Amino acid sequence: MQKKIFVIFTLILLISTLLTGFLSLSLITNNYTNELEQRLISNAQLIEGVINENKELANTVELQRLSEDLGNKIDARITIIDKNGEVLADTLPNSLPAKNHGNRPEVRKAMDGEIGREIRYSSTVKEDMLYIALPSHLEAENIAVIRLSMDLVERDKINQRLFYYTGASILFSLVAALLLGYRFIGKLMEPIKQIIEASKKIANGKFDRRVKVQSNDEIGELANHFNHMADHLENTIVQLSDSNTKFKALLTSMINPIIAIDNNRHIILFNQSAEDLFKVNTNDVLGKDILEVINKYSLDRQLIEVFTNNKSRIEISINYPEKKVLKIHTNPIQLDHDPIRTLGTVALIEDITEIRRLEKMRSDFVTNVSHELKTPLTSISGFVETLKAGAVEDEEVTMRFLDIIEIETDRLKRLINDILTLSEIENIETNLITHEIFPGDTLKEVADVITPIANSKEIELHTEVDLNLPTIYGNRDWFKQLIINLLDNAIKYTPPGGKVRLIAYKKYNNIIIIVKDTGIGIPKKDISRLFERFYRVDKARSRKVGGTGLGLAIVKHIVLSLNGRIKVNSEEGKGTEFTVIIPVNKEI
Repeated sequence: MQKKIFVIFTLILLISTLLTGFLSLSLITNNYTNELEQRLISNAQLIEGVINENKELANTVELQRLSEDLGNKIDARITIIDKNGEVLADTLPNSLPAKNHGNRPEVRKAMDGEIGREIRYSSTVKEDMLYIALPSHLEAENIAVIRLSMDLVERDKINQRLFYYTGASILFSLVAALLLGYRFIGKLMEPIKQIIEASKKIANGKFDRRVKVQSNDEIGELANHFNHMADHLENTIVQLSDSNTKFKALLTSMINPIIAIDNNRHIILFNQSAEDLFKVNTNDVLGKDILEVINKYSLDRQLIEVFTNNKSRIEISINYPEKKVLKIHTNPIQLDHDPIRTLGTVALIEDITEIRRLEKMRSDFVTNVSHELKTPLTSISGFVETLKAGAVEDEEVTMRFLDIIEIETDRLKRLINDILTLSEIENIETNLITHEIFPGDTLKEVADVITPIANSKEIELHTEVDLNLPTIYGNRDWFKQLIINLLDNAIKYTPPGGKVRLIAYKKYNNIIIIVKDTGIGIPKKDISRLFERFYRVDKARSRKVGGTGLGLAIVKHIVLSLNGRIKVNSEEGKGTEFTVIIPVNKEI
């Protein structure tokens, strides 16, 4: 660094001194030449005046005498030229008769009415000469140009002396400046060397190193900033080390597998639980492409989808190394100070195999119980018919009990049907069966069926359905059941004189279905549990209106089977609004 600065300093100094010297030399030379030109022009004008005052000087002999006489006095060569370029008189007597001067540049310019100037080598006097040609304004018609010339020997001598003086001054100043510059640069570089040495020590892990520079200039400011940076760096390293220790302890203690990849799909984190789950060693996968790891260890390729789709939660089933059901939560890795920038993706894996197994057992149990209940329900129905036929003497009592039995029987039938429907929806194989669904037609059909029910309860059913809704794919009966359940639920919990609205339209690439009522509403604390099986907001009222507690659970599962989502907005005493959003997808 010091050598580079010294070389650059030397070059700048050399160039600046040379430029200064040569520019000065050029300026002096130009000024000297201009002064000679002005002197020759003045002399030429004086000669013109002398000739004009003495008419007898118009002949060639007198002109020759005048040119020789004045030329010696002004120490310049005088040449008088006629209109044809012929020399009428010349200070040098042996130059007559001279060659025609009409082709000389300065003479041509003077004949054009301008003052001619020219510097060139003269073959007559064997010297570089300065020529000034003045156009004649004399009354004598034979005189056209008065030319004066002077040799530049003196100018060359002056230039030579100036060159020597300038060269000597440049050499002296250059040597002096180099000596001073070398010492100055050396002193300037000393604190920089200290900073470099301290930075090397810090780079090697010695974070306690600092520089001691006593200076009030930029170098001192740099040293202060360097020490401040070193303090901050030392504190940051300590904090990072502490955070890293805590992070490792946290990862070790976590029972959930965690996998993280960068934007290039290279694995950057693979904790112990992930090793145990996939039977893979961390050292064998870190830094490798997730696709390469999956291929090498025969892992399920659904893991690729986890890191490539935009879902924050996804559930997959894997068959290797063991058959498991995994719920994977993914989040982008972002910086606190730059949340827009994404560094990769981290996945938290939850093994829900046992949970899903228990749920399936529960579903199977409900199915079996429902089938078992059908037989006694058939008997009860027959018994009711027998009693109504008059088998009991007290007809009033008999009819009252029969009505109760009939109501309970209907409720049990609805419960069984709902359980069976929910069980069917949860069946994975049934979910794979898809048909074309025309939402507009189905919604109109359901509205026509529900309208009489609403009218019987003095409830106004208002429909705003776009009949040209795009086709979706799924189970037609389920989709119909979805709308029926929502409308039936709205009518049940809306008092007489209320309103229920069914709205359906397309927005972006989704079908939006809204069922809105002016009923009793739902407390905020109950909304989060609304779709749970057998959950009732008001158990007494639900039983009174004939609710089974499974209607909204069925709605939720049907919506999920259509890859949609459902939202609830409700306020007590003002009504409830269910919004179903179903994506318009092509048939699988």
